[in-house]
Amino acid sequence: MKFIDKTYLLRCSVLLLFSFNLQPLSAQQAHPKTAIGENLSGIKKRAELPSPTISGSGLKAVAIVGEVDGNEGPKTREYVNNIKGLVKVLKDRGVSVSEFYPPNNPWSGIKEASQNVNIVLYAGHGVGTNLDQPPYDQRSVGGFYLGKEFVSNEQISSGLKPAPGAIVLFLGACFTAGNMAYDMGVIRDEETKKRISMYSSPFLETGFKGYYATWAPWTAQTILALLFTNKNYGDVYFSQTNPQEVTKISHPSSSGSSLYYHTKPPASKPVYDYAFAGNPSNILRSENSNTDTETKITEEERLKQNRILISSLYDKNENKSLESLEKGADPNADYLGWKPIHLAIVFDLPNVVKELVRKKASINAQAESYTPLSMALAYERKEIAEFLEKEGGTRSRAAFKKPNIPNLKK
Repeated sequence: MKFIDKTYLLRCSVLLLFSFNLQPLSAQQAHPKTAIGENLSGIKKRAELPSPTISGSGLKAVAIVGEVDGNEGPKTREYVNNIKGLVKVLKDRGVSVSEFYPPNNPWSGIKEASQNVNIVLYAGHGVGTNLDQPPYDQRSVGGFYLGKEFVSNEQISSGLKPAPGAIVLFLGACFTAGNMAYDMGVIRDEETKKRISMYSSPFLETGFKGYYATWAPWTAQTILALLFTNKNYGDVYFSQTNPQEVTKISHPSSSGSSLYYHTKPPASKPVYDYAFAGNPSNILRSENSNTDTETKITEEERLKQNRILISSLYDKNENKSLESLEKGADPNADYLGWKPIHLAIVFDLPNVVKELVRKKASINAQAESYTPLSMALAYERKEIAEFLEKEGGTRSRAAFKKPNIPNLKK
């Protein structure tokens, strides 16, 4: 791996929870006393970050640091400084960032700030269940440790409401890329796949399209910078490593997603230090960007993408629906008096609804006398209804019954 071979490694911190059912303050915790590698705090950047080709204006990010060795401990401060380096990369590109550092990092505030978020950053303890019993098989891994409270996988999957195409990036957290501090050279591929799968699953389940985990702050900065150059998520990942040392598989628990992990040789004592999960073909979308496809697409191609969009909505295929919009489908296309936003509501595709609104779909267009908000209420789509109300949607009628949707013409 490029950053492993030519620079130092960041210390990976780990939190042991003997039971995920324990309350945060009563959970017994432990973390390595020695670093995975040498401290990165004095390392200078190796090259200039790539210049952005898209603006981050209109995008939202949340930066989180969990307590490592006390609110003002040296390792906590180091992690805060590392995340602030990532925050600077985002702010330089116009992204609005909400920052949560110990002791001012409550989950309630993080959850509120993360509504419709595009990028989530986390540095701190990784969370597992077996710190001291070789070969360190983990019954479960995942979540954040904030110091005062533990945030479980279930809280993440139910509490975060990301924007379409969102990513999460873990920096210096054990288990997230495979290894923890105590088991380098001990665990093998199957345990690595399990850990990355379990850590990434709650994010992918709630709509994130990219999950990155690395130990090196400079690599994390480069990942973020490359996301603003129109590179897809997979290309961004591979730009920071040797592809021949990467294992690529289908994600074990997230249908349609991929899982990549890097293995640092030798094979007799492998180290798993860099991972990706999600949709490698996805590209970060800027709120204020208008692509050439949108401005130069032919009418014939637009009609084709409209047909793909409508059929994808009926198939409840979120990825294909978003792809057709990216390729130029009309967000206000008409289908037998229905708009894509109404169909996305009926088929419960909140990320597609958000993307349609972002692409200027009429938020109060009517189908069968139902505005999108009235449609969402009729079909009991609570998340979508709350989003539409915040965006200025209005009700057209009392939502006593569900309107009949037109059949899809083949």
